[in-house]
Amino acid sequence: MHEAPFNHLDSIISRFLPCFYSSDCSIDISVSRNCQLVSSFTVPDMAVEINAMTLNNSIREVLVIGECAFSQNTDSVLWKIKCEIAAHPEVLMVMLVVIDEHQPYRSPGPMSEAWRTLRQESSISYSSFLSLRGAAAQSYDKAIVIANHTWCHLRSVRFHVWVRGDEPIDVDVDNELLARGTLFPNQDMGAVDTMIEKGMQDYITTTCDKLAPGSYISACQDSSVTFRSQWDRLLRRLTHVAGETAYHRYRT
Repeated sequence: MHEAPFNHLDSIISRFLPCFYSSDCSIDISVSRNCQLVSSFTVPDMAVEINAMTLNNSIREVLVIGECAFSQNTDSVLWKIKCEIAAHPEVLMVMLVVIDEHQPYRSPGPMSEAWRTLRQESSISYSSFLSLRGAAAQSYDKAIVIANHTWCHLRSVRFHVWVRGDEPIDVDVDNELLARGTLFPNQDMGAVDTMIEKGMQDYITTTCDKLAPGSYISACQDSSVTFRSQWDRLLRRLTHVAGETAYHRYRT
C-alpha cells in the first residue's frame, strides 16, 4: 500500500522533468525508489536527484524526497525525513503521504468466522479470496469484508508538501512553504499540484544559474509533457492495492 503513491508519482515526475533543457548546461535528472541516499543511512520511498554540468563546474543534489506512512504513527516517518534533510539540506521538496484506515488492522481471532472459514483451505488464490467480498465492495472507499472480518478499509489519503525557502526545510513549521491536500475521501489537491510544479521549475532554473549565471532555461510547450498529476488514476490504483493488502494480510 505505501508504495502506490510514489509508483504513481515516479511515472508522472519522470515524464515532467525531462522537458527542461538549458543552452548553457547539461541537466540529468533521475528518479529512484527505495535506494539509500548518498551521505545518509536512510532509504526514502522516493528520491529525485539532479546532476547539472558545464565545461567547468558541476552540481549533484537531491531535489525531492518522498515518504509514505501507512496506518502508522507519522512521528517516526517525520523523524526519518528530518534525518534525510540533515544529510541533504539542499533538498528542495519533501512529500509526505499519510494513508489511514478506519481502524488499526487486527488478524482474525481464534475460532472467529474468518479463522474457521479460511483455515479450511490451504491457500486460496488472490482472485478467489477477493471474490468472496462481493461486487458491491469493489471500490477503494468500501471495506473489504470477508467471512465477517475487515481485511482493509481506507479512511483517508492525505498529502503534505514542503518546499525549501532560504533555509533548509523544517517540517515542524507551518507556513507558506507547506501545502496540504486530500486525495480521499474528498479530493482537494490544487495546492499540492501548484507547489510541486512551481517548486521544481524554480529549482531547476536556480541550479543552472549557479553553474552558468544568466543561462537560459526552456521548457517544452508540448502539452503532453506538462505536469499532470492524474490523481484519479491513483485513486483507481488504490482499489487494486487495497485488495492486494487484504490478500497479503490473509496470507501472513
